[in-house]
Amino acid sequence: MYKIETERGDLFDVNMMIAMQITVSGNATETELTTAFNNAVAAFEILNCKVVIDDNGDAFYDDCTSPKNSITFRDFELSELIREQERIRFKIEDCEFLRCFVSLANSGEMKMCFLMHHLGGDGKSLCYFIEAFLKCLNGEKCDHRKIILLDRETLPKNVKLPFWAEWLVKSYNRKWLKERRVFGFDDMAKAYEKFWQTHSTTVRNEVTESGELQEKLKVCKANKIGFTSYTIAEMIQDIPSVQDVGLAVDGRQDGNRTMSNQATGISVRYKYDRSKTLVQNAAIIDRMMKKKLNNNSYKYFVLRFMSGFDPTLVDAVNLEFAGYFHSETSAKLVKLLGYGHNMKDISITNLTRLDIPTDYGNFKLTDLIFVPPVVSYGKNIIGMVTVGDRLNTTYHSYQ
Repeated sequence: MYKIETERGDLFDVNMMIAMQITVSGNATETELTTAFNNAVAAFEILNCKVVIDDNGDAFYDDCTSPKNSITFRDFELSELIREQERIRFKIEDCEFLRCFVSLANSGEMKMCFLMHHLGGDGKSLCYFIEAFLKCLNGEKCDHRKIILLDRETLPKNVKLPFWAEWLVKSYNRKWLKERRVFGFDDMAKAYEKFWQTHSTTVRNEVTESGELQEKLKVCKANKIGFTSYTIAEMIQDIPSVQDVGLAVDGRQDGNRTMSNQATGISVRYKYDRSKTLVQNAAIIDRMMKKKLNNNSYKYFVLRFMSGFDPTLVDAVNLEFAGYFHSETSAKLVKLLGYGHNMKDISITNLTRLDIPTDYGNFKLTDLIFVPPVVSYGKNIIGMVTVGDRLNTTYHSYQ
């Protein structure tokens, strides 16, 4: 069994569904696609595990002999499919982490949407599954990939919490002792039902074609700034107030290509300076980002910080946000963490250029759209990925 620690916040969150829509040129039968899907699922240990919660409230990935990951054949429209499926809880206790929907409506082209619970992996993980799936569809074999987790033991040893954070964690854990309870999957199901009775999301994708994309990349290269920093500057240039921007970051320390949630995050606060050019503002944002990315104490802070709380208190925070549970301690921590209050103005996950092949024998991956979940501490969730000569930028938010 593998203990769930740094990613514990994903367990009772009512919106942890990652979506990727791909377009593939080529033809395959439903039988061929189903076989390829099942073979790809078999290649990843995490997709053959279930989540268990013991009597003390600790959670683990445990072996499962009959995974419930599924492939369904039907026509769909991405935003409608997400609105439909996000309110259907993943039965992670029965080893359901992944749902695939395939439309074969257009001859010579297949449209597929992969929906995954965040405990099954992060954005890069889903890319690696898609790679394995397309390889299997092409008749290739995929190596078995074990679970690799970012936990308290494997985080970089130089990641230390500042005194105030250590004190805060210990203080809330002491307060929680008087109210502590262990939550189960029945609580999760009820929270899902309650939350989604009054919530719905909307998805919008914008395409930046080759010419415009190349021009922006040239500007970034000439000024030695990252494309994400340039994009942030563009997004906030007409906003007069300070913007709190969260950025999901790949936390893999060894470049592994397995499936699990190995994402971490940083944030930058910045007010666009109208006396400076777009590039100058982007350069300042870039320096702020690199300062944190180059310091493990900043880069992995959120994982070390959140894993310090009693895991059942982390669950309580998510259930409090969902409107299902209430306690004095969890209500205060919800506000402190910005769940529904003082949220990040913008939360960005940029997968950059897709780092999987596009050609698989008779099949070619021609497009990919990435939709991150609407996390409880973010207002405007943005997913970015570059495929070939085009950039897809997807906006996901509550209606």
